[in-house]
Amino acid sequence: MEGLKDIKIIISEVEGILTQGWLPIDELGNNPYKLFYYRDFEAINLLKAYFKIVFISSDNKINYNMMRSKQLPFYYEPKNKKQAILQALKRYSTTPDHAIYIGSSYTDLECMRLIPFSICPEDAVVDIKNISATVLPVYGGDGVFCALYDLMKQEIQRRKTIE
Repeated sequence: MEGLKDIKIIISEVEGILTQGWLPIDELGNNPYKLFYYRDFEAINLLKAYFKIVFISSDNKINYNMMRSKQLPFYYEPKNKKQAILQALKRYSTTPDHAIYIGSSYTDLECMRLIPFSICPEDAVVDIKNISATVLPVYGGDGVFCALYDLMKQEIQRRKTIE
């Protein structure tokens, strides 16, 4: 795909991407667990060899612990995900033109407008699908990063030959 040669960082929401976006809540209002698609973490590890991978979320409980256990950078911003993206871009000395953003919900709209090459899963809300550069042929929580890896294979191969 055109333009991937300039990509340095992949920034992704957690909910609706690594998870299906379901939020189990017990009778006390606690969120006891989330279901993550394990194969996505294999794809993330393959992508990490060529791109910086960063996750953002407005949930700092389970997501923080999961990202920490997987040694993945995680930015928590409960009200303004765009601010988290700007922090990540600054931290890794890059710009929106050198990033991919993956989102699926209304709270991702501002982020998608900031990053020109934004993508989403097939089950993203219509407003997100309408502004995405690419809609991946999978649902959130069912292999979004696996599909992204497939999309990036040609660029990864190009980078391997340069090494």
